Amino acid sequence: MNAEPRTVTVTVLTTQALDIDEPTWCVDAHSGAQFKPDIVHNGPEIAAYIETGDTALAYLQAWITTAPYGVIHHEPLPLVAIDVAGTVASYDPDTVRAFTRITRLHLDRIDQLADEAERLRGGGQ
Repeated sequence: MNAEPRTVTVTVLTTQALDIDEPTWCVDAHSGAQFKPDIVHNGPEIAAYIETGDTALAYLQAWITTAPYGVIHHEPLPLVAIDVAGTVASYDPDTVRAFTRITRLHLDRIDQLADEAERLRGGGQ
C-alpha cells in the first residue's frame, strides 16, 4: 500500500451566489438549484381544464423550458415541456407540432364517442 499523500477532486455545495443570463420569458425562481447544472429556465404554464362540478381538473399542461447548463439533460435551446397524466417530457417544435396533430385527430375520435354515447342514451341500440 502506498502511504504517500494524494489529491482528489471533490464536488462540494457552495453558498456563493451565481450570476446567470436569464431569458425574458423565464418565470422560475430557481430556488431548488444547488449547482449550476440544476438551473432550468421555465416559462409560464398553460393548461387545459375539464370542469367537473365544483372543481377543474388540469389534464394537459405545457410550458417553454431550457436547461443551458445541464449535464445529463443539456439543452441550450428552448423546448416545449408537456405534462400528460403526470409524465413530463420536453420536445423540439417539430415534435410538438406532430403531437398536436395527433392529439387533434384523437379529439375528433373522442367527439365520435360522445355522439355514440348520446345516441345510445336516447334509446338507440
